[in-house]
Amino acid sequence: MAAWEKRRGPRVSVRRTRHSGPEPEGGTDVAVISFDDERMEAACGGRDMKLLAKEYALLRFLHDNVNRVFSRDQLLDRVWPGEYPVDRTVDDHVYRLRKKLKAAGGPSIETIRGIGYSLALSPSPVGADALSLRDPAVQEAMNGIFARYHRLGQGRALLALAAQRESLGFELDAFYALYVHFVEGDLRWFVTHEAAPIRERIYWLLLFYLVVDTPEPKSAVCERALRLRALPPEGHREMEILNIADLYAEEGRIGEALSTLDTARRVSREQALDGFVVPIEISALYVRLMQGDPALAERQSAEAARLLEREPYLRELAGYRLLEGARLLLAGSAAAGEALIREGLDTLARSGFVPHRLLALRRLVGVLDRHAPGGDAGRRYAKQLQAEYAKFGLDEWQDRLGERILDYLDRLEESL
Repeated sequence: MAAWEKRRGPRVSVRRTRHSGPEPEGGTDVAVISFDDERMEAACGGRDMKLLAKEYALLRFLHDNVNRVFSRDQLLDRVWPGEYPVDRTVDDHVYRLRKKLKAAGGPSIETIRGIGYSLALSPSPVGADALSLRDPAVQEAMNGIFARYHRLGQGRALLALAAQRESLGFELDAFYALYVHFVEGDLRWFVTHEAAPIRERIYWLLLFYLVVDTPEPKSAVCERALRLRALPPEGHREMEILNIADLYAEEGRIGEALSTLDTARRVSREQALDGFVVPIEISALYVRLMQGDPALAERQSAEAARLLEREPYLRELAGYRLLEGARLLLAGSAAAGEALIREGLDTLARSGFVPHRLLALRRLVGVLDRHAPGGDAGRRYAKQLQAEYAKFGLDEWQDRLGERILDYLDRLEESL
């Protein structure tokens, strides 16, 4: 018996009778697909869709739970109970359903990167102006929740909330409208999406540039962007006092990396940038590990651990665990180091921040390659990093990424 049959209620006996799906406040009809359960047929806007049995079951389940996000595992449990299909089964059925829905002029099945799928049937607002969209208190409160998820490092929760914004009746502010694509690791969007001006995208493009593999030193490009004032003010500040320290350490410019982080500490105190404190100390741990002084690295690790005990933000906690795992590996505690790295990778997966996962893995690989070149652990994690690049399309888009950044900087320099 298919899972949706357990939840569907009475059968629809008249073809194309609308399934009584969820309705928004005010009674607005959001159901655009009709179902005939006896014949296992569906229609959209008067157009029949020829569906296989499991396609019908999957569409019916998603329609019964409109605007909710389900992971592959959850869909396998609901639509394929007692069976043992592979993860690709869900992806293949979604792919075919999307084509059939598009041909029928129906709604879309959205991919929420790192989480799963959702059937987007957004309710029409009551009247031309939805009350919540015109209520600044609602807008401020919902974007405040976004900011809190951001601070806590809960990317999955942030993306899930973004997926519900139409049905909840709020709009993302300009920053988070871009940020959700960054959290997803959607480099293609940042390279190709011209609706957002390049000046608004350039900081995010540079953050992707920090984590991709390139033969040339990357600090020169970021220094040029800073010199040209190419970034929005907040992006300029973060690049100047924090992000670029990674590149200096990677290129062996340890003194400049440490000086950059000292400036970051001072600026964060003077400007009360509480959200910078933990990332600064984790960056400092990476720099000390690249420097190769075990005593200094141990001392810096203790400082980062002290801060995380007080503020155990998921994203930063994961990055710390990978670096501390690397420190333990280099100190000869292989089992403890590997266990902590596994724990960190699991935490990164739960956090849902794709670029931070790539950065943490890149740091781990960089430290091991610097001090234990050719080792099994270094090769294993380097292979995992390459797999992550392929998974999120960074290997495919990194050439276009570099071209896009340099083209913008060239045009900016010519205009001065």
